[in-house]
Amino acid sequence: MKQSRKNSTNGKSIPLFASLKERLRADRPTVAILGVTFVAAVVIVVVSTQFGSVLPLLRVSDYRVGSVAERDYVVERDILYLDEEATRLKREAAGKLVLPIFRVNERIGEERLQRFSEFRDRLIALSRQESALDTIFLRLQVDFPGILSREQLARLLETGQLNAVFAEARLILDQLFETGLVKLPEQDSDLLSSGAVELWRWTGGRLVKEEVSLEEVLTRGNLEAWIEERFPEVPAQLLTPTIDLVRAFAVENGFYDAEETESSRRKVMEEVEPVQAKLVKDQVIVRRGDIVDAETAAQIRALGEYSVTVNLNSIAGNVLFLLAVFLLALFLFQERVVGLILKRNQIVFLAATALIFLLAAALLGRFFTPGQGIPMSVILPTATVSILVTLIVCTRAGIALSLILALLVLPLTGMDPYALLFVLLTGVAGTAVVQQAERRIDLVRAGLYLSAVNIVLLVLFVLLQSTGRRWLLPVLGWGFLNGFASSMISLGFLPILEHALNTASRFRLIELSDLNAPILKRMLSLAPGTYNHSISVANLAESACSAIGANALLARVGAYYHDIGKIEQAEYFIENQTSYNKHDDLKPSLSAAVIKSHLKVGIEKARELALPQEVQDIIAQHHGRGIIQYFYQRAVDNGNSANVSSDDYSYQGYRPRSREAAVVMLADAVEAATRTLKKPTVAKLEKLVWDMIMEKFTSQELSDSQLTFRNLETIKKSFVQVLAGYYHSRIEYPKVKEAAR
Repeated sequence: MKQSRKNSTNGKSIPLFASLKERLRADRPTVAILGVTFVAAVVIVVVSTQFGSVLPLLRVSDYRVGSVAERDYVVERDILYLDEEATRLKREAAGKLVLPIFRVNERIGEERLQRFSEFRDRLIALSRQESALDTIFLRLQVDFPGILSREQLARLLETGQLNAVFAEARLILDQLFETGLVKLPEQDSDLLSSGAVELWRWTGGRLVKEEVSLEEVLTRGNLEAWIEERFPEVPAQLLTPTIDLVRAFAVENGFYDAEETESSRRKVMEEVEPVQAKLVKDQVIVRRGDIVDAETAAQIRALGEYSVTVNLNSIAGNVLFLLAVFLLALFLFQERVVGLILKRNQIVFLAATALIFLLAAALLGRFFTPGQGIPMSVILPTATVSILVTLIVCTRAGIALSLILALLVLPLTGMDPYALLFVLLTGVAGTAVVQQAERRIDLVRAGLYLSAVNIVLLVLFVLLQSTGRRWLLPVLGWGFLNGFASSMISLGFLPILEHALNTASRFRLIELSDLNAPILKRMLSLAPGTYNHSISVANLAESACSAIGANALLARVGAYYHDIGKIEQAEYFIENQTSYNKHDDLKPSLSAAVIKSHLKVGIEKARELALPQEVQDIIAQHHGRGIIQYFYQRAVDNGNSANVSSDDYSYQGYRPRSREAAVVMLADAVEAATRTLKKPTVAKLEKLVWDMIMEKFTSQELSDSQLTFRNLETIKKSFVQVLAGYYHSRIEYPKVKEAAR
């Protein structure tokens, strides 16, 4: 039975974003409101963050190094600026930390190994053909001039193990060229000041980059020690000739890559975050008569640039951040989250409240600073917003808006997490402390509770930031002032907003529930039966709504006013008649028209009285589209039933679209029906009540409400309990004379 509500284009019953496409098509004014809100928020944040401290009297040229300051200058707000000198030093240091890059050339090694193989083959062939050392040496000089000296060749041949020596040498050369024989610069202390190099080589089809200390770099100077350390398995008798061969064919294949090194250094230097210095509010940059030094000139130059430049990255970041907050707000204020469909005036109220709060945060943050360790947001009456939204819209909306406001202040406070937490927590606290408020004086008491919460939060923040005990008294003062002022401001604005938005807030409903209201006193005077009927319906509806978790106060007020359209023609309604029934002299169709007219008259009176829309809806919907059965049946009995249309005898109102309106409809029908019972019992009441409820259900009168079958069962039990109290049996007291016997 629980159904989704239909959209309409009047802005009063459209879910706040079932889909953007539907919203654009169905309710363009609301979309325009939201668009203007987003643009306004962007403007406020951008102007506040980019042009916070304009310095019209400051001319940078008046503050050159060595000049005398003509006036004092005190910083008006906290400003971060780029420290160019510190940034330069930081980047230079980062660049020097980049290791020089040496790249191993694989082709050099391949060519030398090929030459080594040719030399091996030639020498082995000559050793087999010739026996004279000089002849072999001369033939080698023809093909491989200068490779080995005569003494080295003699040592090699004397081993008698050429194949073994060449095998050991080849193994060493393979490892040497793969490791890289590096040619270090002879004179460049700055290049090697880091004590290490970065060696790039191709291994297994991939480029390997290895950091190697200078002591471990393989060079010609430590080649022999490297061989002895890496190849201890070479036989002692073969070691010297093997080293001779390796030295003969080992050429440097690792060279300094200046271009790659410089490119890496530039990249690292570019990635270094600029050093930001901070000018603190009330900081004295220069006094009149002081000599301007280099540091002061840099601060003044940065300050002058800050006042006229725009940080595009900051603007883009703020816009994207606000867009994310805006999308979050669209999600939070959906019906399934806040629990109700927001009307257009409520959307305007929420949007205007958020913008006013954001503007206040920007202005107060510009002119006031609470003190070290105390968040800037302590000067904002955030709880005022959450209290007003809670009382005017609903609790969930108050909590949701507290989160949105907490996020909105972040760009204005330099992304201060303590500011966010204070706004969020004090906003939620403001929502919590007014949950049980039923009188306006309760807001004063809520302000005291809120002050206590604020003090606890601020003390916690000061302790977490280790600010010091000297801030304890300011914390107590700010906490109390913020909480109490928030409740007082909300107390002042609440009546204005209640009437401006014509909302069914708790306090407004309590005021309307006063039976001394002129319209109700008029009803008591002119239509006493209707008045008593309305009181009984109110009791039934209030009890049932409390049982199913609906708004019981709204149901009571709606029941009080649901029949105000009967006041002017009270004598045409049965509950106000004593003996003569005017409908006896009227045609059924005319009687039905008179009965139906009380809905239209009631709605007009409700508008004249400026009753909340929710109450007006109950008045318009409490009969739904039901048939006026008595006069319809009379018409059928008096004439041709084929010529009698049920539409002529049906109410022209709307079916109930809320649980409260549906409960008032059921209470109205049940209360009237029970008056016809003779000697009512609980069993009779249960049957009558359930029959009335099911009659409304089967006639589709409850199809647009949000009542479930479980709700209907609960409503039945509640009605029976109240009615049983009305019609309870009484003790029949004996007469006085009989008692005296």
